[in-house]
Amino acid sequence: MGAIFHLRHYGQATGLDRHDYAQWVLPLQGELQFEMEGRGGRLDLLQGAFVAAGEAHDQVADGPNGFVIVDCGPGVLDDATQEHLCRQRWLHLPASLRQRLARVQAGQPVPALLPDLLHTFAPAGSGARLQGLCAAVEAMPGQVWSVARMAAFVGISESRLHAVFRCEFGVSPQAWLSASRLRWAKHQLRVSPASISDIALAAGYSEQSALTRALRRECGQTPAAWRRAGVQ
Repeated sequence: MGAIFHLRHYGQATGLDRHDYAQWVLPLQGELQFEMEGRGGRLDLLQGAFVAAGEAHDQVADGPNGFVIVDCGPGVLDDATQEHLCRQRWLHLPASLRQRLARVQAGQPVPALLPDLLHTFAPAGSGARLQGLCAAVEAMPGQVWSVARMAAFVGISESRLHAVFRCEFGVSPQAWLSASRLRWAKHQLRVSPASISDIALAAGYSEQSALTRALRRECGQTPAAWRRAGVQ
């Protein structure tokens, strides 16, 4: 289980609940009286909550309300991040995150919120920040992901980022980024009707020929041949 998103509305209290995964509770509309392990608080458009795995919690709401619930399975949050979040519990939501939630309230699809949550609330240099960076790149491979930007996301220096990537993934940040972009493009070639040039640009390649060279090096095929092989 990675991260699973739900849209929920609450009414009267239904009794204490527990689950073996951590959970983020993010308001879209209305207010919610929330209790975790005997500690109470109130959620509204400025404040969300983090529930650790195994914690008893209950909630009650009056009037219209809506919340995005993010369930985090094993491997999403490292121990240091869970301890850090347990000390915060009540999450003061920055304007950038509230703006993304407002678009959900307006009827748009739930965006990839996990990278934003980890970047905002996980401690700098944590494994969770690194996972958040990976999720952000995979969700938006076509953006400019310089080493400086990636290091700032994780909250460490550029030299430290190189050391972390070598230790965790066995490659440099640039090599990992190239592999992520090619993996994304290969998947899109198989599942999307978009043109090869559009997929190349969306994956972060400067032009279609750059994707062709990368795919030839890895698979010995052109993008068109790779696409045809997937529909046979």
